[in-house]
Amino acid sequence: MGWSCADEELPKTNVINVVKLSETESLGPLPPTSFGYKSKMRERRLATMARLLVLFCCSLLACCLAEQAKPNLPYKVANKTWAEHQIKLMDLFYRIREPLRTKEYVNVASTWNIEKNIANYNNVTAVKLFKSVYEYGMLERGVPFSVLEPSHLFQAKSLFHVLYSAKDYDTFYKTAVWARDRVNEGLFVYVLSVAILHRKDTEGIVIPPIYEVFPFFFNNAQIMNTVERINVHQTRFVNHYHHTYLKKGDTVVVRSNYTLWPYVNSEERLLHYLTHDHGFNAFYYYRHLVNPFWLGKDVVQLSKDRRGEWLLFFHKQLLARYYMERLSNGLGEIPDLTYVTPVKEGFDSGLIELNGIPLPDRPDNLNLMVPENDEMLHRITEFENRLRSAIDEGFITNHLGEHISLRTPEAIDVLGNAIEANVDSPDLQFYRDFISIWKKLLGHSKDHHHYIRDLTLAVPSPLEHFQTALRDPAFYMIWKRIFNLVKLYHEHLPLYKPEELALHSVQIMKKKSTHNHTYVLVERPRLNHKPYKVRVTVNSDISQTVVVRFFLAPKYDGAGHEIPLQKNYLNFMLLDQFKYNLIRGENKIVRDSSENVWTIDDWTPAHEIHSNAQSVLQGYSKATLDMSQRVDGMPTRLVLPKGHVDGMPYTLMVFISEYRAPRVPFGTGFDPVISLGLGSGARFMSDEPMGYPMNRPVYDWQIHELKNFHSVDVLIYHKHTEGLVVAHKE
Repeated sequence: MGWSCADEELPKTNVINVVKLSETESLGPLPPTSFGYKSKMRERRLATMARLLVLFCCSLLACCLAEQAKPNLPYKVANKTWAEHQIKLMDLFYRIREPLRTKEYVNVASTWNIEKNIANYNNVTAVKLFKSVYEYGMLERGVPFSVLEPSHLFQAKSLFHVLYSAKDYDTFYKTAVWARDRVNEGLFVYVLSVAILHRKDTEGIVIPPIYEVFPFFFNNAQIMNTVERINVHQTRFVNHYHHTYLKKGDTVVVRSNYTLWPYVNSEERLLHYLTHDHGFNAFYYYRHLVNPFWLGKDVVQLSKDRRGEWLLFFHKQLLARYYMERLSNGLGEIPDLTYVTPVKEGFDSGLIELNGIPLPDRPDNLNLMVPENDEMLHRITEFENRLRSAIDEGFITNHLGEHISLRTPEAIDVLGNAIEANVDSPDLQFYRDFISIWKKLLGHSKDHHHYIRDLTLAVPSPLEHFQTALRDPAFYMIWKRIFNLVKLYHEHLPLYKPEELALHSVQIMKKKSTHNHTYVLVERPRLNHKPYKVRVTVNSDISQTVVVRFFLAPKYDGAGHEIPLQKNYLNFMLLDQFKYNLIRGENKIVRDSSENVWTIDDWTPAHEIHSNAQSVLQGYSKATLDMSQRVDGMPTRLVLPKGHVDGMPYTLMVFISEYRAPRVPFGTGFDPVISLGLGSGARFMSDEPMGYPMNRPVYDWQIHELKNFHSVDVLIYHKHTEGLVVAHKE
């Protein structure tokens, strides 16, 4: 079964003129990993409507959306080897709850012996450990898998190290086929996805969208029940259930307007078009796949990628994006998270696990100060205080007892690792994981007291699944609390000096802006916006290479008061950044929203990827591999906040700085045409901190006289669209 979507002509391009810098484009935070490809057979899709197609029994739900070509992206022509690998690996995700049926897979699964082929693995110790784990007993199929449950994670890591250490693709593939029917479905999909994204010989392979593999994490039980009925009855009883779904030709459309779902009664429902969006949640899940907290050290050297700094930058972007959406809907500030104040906002996702068990809900006005929470609250307090003390003292202590200064801008990376408690933390045994404890506490997840062979039978809450965490408003409360620690760190750093931010050879000349439109599309409400351009006119005294950055931030807080710049810095979302070669004299920079390399259109449905790979394999057509659908890309349609019908004011900031080459040239050690270069340390465009210069508090007096720094008020208008008639292609 698949989601099909529609073609719709989008309105004319909007233009934002900030004529005082140059013109640039707009959009997108930077984030996680996967690779897209274009095919000559493939149509452009310029709008979206979720449609349920009864095609191939409830296993894959594909959600396809607008496809805007990314201009001027380098690409490679796909060959038959890629096509064969793409097909075979993608088939392992298909109908994950059912056993393998294809003769080749069944034969490989029954004949491949990991132990007898131990010479084909680089990590012999990992193979022996996995053998012991497997013989003792793996997590059973059909039960929930949670990467935050230690016993589940141990098994996942054991399998990953076997897959990752395979010396060649053939060994990797056969090991994956062997594991497909022998390990838990959730564990298998998770581990195989991480392995594909980090192995060198699987660069260019596209993993299917997670909302197609596990649709029950993205559609509530009511929808999934409807889907199952359609699968059983086909279209025979459609007319009897017109209030739930209707038939259009051979297509069955499920109406899934969450704001009308009778079991949801919360002001947060106003934000469901964002927080419940398939792409938004998949985006966060993929960020985790790219940087799993348990992966690093010498296996994949993610520390080279400044993973701690990246973690905090990524979540700063998420918080800013969510906050702007709250303001667009009149919900005000993100509530503070404290021990003594009940958590006002409950949460009932309506989601179910693979075996039908409902995900736990949280009641309204949850009181945390109850005896059964004492131990968890004590641990949270202790672990947070250890970090707070380190920040106040000015150093963090590593596992060797050595002091690492926290009084430098670069220390943000060390602090981020300690906050996440990842394997690259300076001392994982002392700076412990308090975020997962908060998630368990606020997720109201079931007590983990049931075991099979020392394996915990977990019932994780939405907060404890990376693919569902963004749905729960408590997620943003947790991270708002975490950023209080980050702000404390910032308070101990010196402010930027005006001369550090200045680029005296550049002057932004003019400013002018027009409004932007966003849309909510149905049947499932989805946020979208018109394509737009940002134009900036810049005078340069010399020919030079610069970096242009666009930021968007709310102008007013929830009470309607203008937010001072120095208090607003955490709310500045980086929309876009790019290198630009200025010539001497006047420069007119025009940046189209489609040029943003950090954003993507919705991920290609699995059946399209599979079909196009088949065509390449059979020689019927050609396809190109590029980064237009990178896994770590934020969906383009979600970059701008909804705004308001009458126009909502935001601050658009343009900043031009001197280009400083990264310490390791971009693309060193990997092919940036098809790879994210994870663990290479060569993923950065420039040497500045992530989010620079809004990575620290900035006051008006620091930038008032700077001619390479300019802010302008822009209005974002919201226009609701009625039901769209959307065509689709099988």
